Amino acid sequence: MASSSIVNSWTEWGTLELICVGTAEGMCYPDETPSYPWHTGSSNMRPYIRAISGRRPRRCIDQAQAQLDNLTELLRAESIVVANSTDEIFDNNIAQVMTRKQSSIGHNTLENTDGRIIQKSKIDVCRPLKAPEEEPLCFNHQLSTPHFKSQYQFGLACPRDVLITLGDTVLEAPTSVHTRYFESEYYKPLLYSLWKRDSNMKWLQPPKPTCSPIKMFHDVDFWEKLNTKDYNKITFANSGYKTNLNENEIAFDAADMMRMGKDVFYKKSASANNEGLYWLRRTFPHLRFHMLHFPTDGSYHLDASLVPLRPPTSGSHGLVLINQDYPPLASEMKLFTDNDWRPIWAPLYSTKEVPPLALCTSNLHMNLLSLSDRCVVIEECETALYRLLHDELGFDVITCPLRVLNEFGGGLHCVTWDIRRQDSCTDYFPNQNYESECQLDLDNYYDKTLFSNVNEQKP
Repeated sequence: MASSSIVNSWTEWGTLELICVGTAEGMCYPDETPSYPWHTGSSNMRPYIRAISGRRPRRCIDQAQAQLDNLTELLRAESIVVANSTDEIFDNNIAQVMTRKQSSIGHNTLENTDGRIIQKSKIDVCRPLKAPEEEPLCFNHQLSTPHFKSQYQFGLACPRDVLITLGDTVLEAPTSVHTRYFESEYYKPLLYSLWKRDSNMKWLQPPKPTCSPIKMFHDVDFWEKLNTKDYNKITFANSGYKTNLNENEIAFDAADMMRMGKDVFYKKSASANNEGLYWLRRTFPHLRFHMLHFPTDGSYHLDASLVPLRPPTSGSHGLVLINQDYPPLASEMKLFTDNDWRPIWAPLYSTKEVPPLALCTSNLHMNLLSLSDRCVVIEECETALYRLLHDELGFDVITCPLRVLNEFGGGLHCVTWDIRRQDSCTDYFPNQNYESECQLDLDNYYDKTLFSNVNEQKP
């Protein structure tokens, strides 16, 4: 490390130096949760089965783990070769032949006429592995608190969902998801290692929510009465962005946030409530937390909807990638355009097909990982996204097979948690009135109809 401080990450695009990659070992199909539907299966099965839970097949776990191991090696490599040609490979998980852009580990002395070699600084990668004396990772043991019980937990494939680095501080998210209630506990060996090595590190956890189906949610059977597609397209915005999560306790996931220096953007979602935003503002007064609303998406997490790529400079605009299926409010995107950020519509996904029990939709395609403000890693099947980022915007693009991890609920951003980047608490949004925005958010907390218009123009 270049500095004695190990924990340091203020943005999504600073040059990456230390990262944690998840593991698929022991993962299960988790129990259902009042937050948002998990494994409901196909619609014709709903009259017969409420949800699907239990151990995942060993074959699926091995495939996912192989892709996570490959990602780890790509990140650790000194250089990456990106082939100019594409190959067609049969994908067993979605039963389609898909065009891919394939990257592989190269060497500085490698002569290659068919591709480019991307030089980059070495990245240190850690994994949430068990200690030698511990039992193998397994998430089929019962979880019990005074407020709820769950037989099957989620697992450790997606550390960025539950952990986020805010400058020199590691924050454990107060998740409202029953099956992820103790997930951050499995990262304690890594967290204590960082704590002992870095005297500047701060480590916080908000008040742990009860996750009581009665105290923390509006209706235990909320998702039995609503179709998720209808909810996202119509009900969510027209209800004043109401989810099943109420405001009695603090709740958010780490992936509900995107860091952009002094400013952090926070998505109102099924896993993030207003109280979570207010807690963050009180706890980190040196940062500015902005609420974002996506009228057609009330599901979890921000990193499939809005992804910052690079900040404004004296010679170019800042770039922020927007999911065209999940457009944000134009009024809230004005903060970006007023500060020389250029919103760019991401191309559509390569396929709408996902595994039958996937914990995500096909819109996870823009869930990318930035290694710097000039180099990104994307899923290898997303060739349209490759062309946008590489051919049009001039990024070095490393591709990585990660399609299997969609079933486990993760893309490249989800399955990684960045601990150290070369960046700082820079103000990339100098033109704003933050105090007025905070007051408006507080006023809207009592007037849920203000943001109910879903017909605003796209940015």
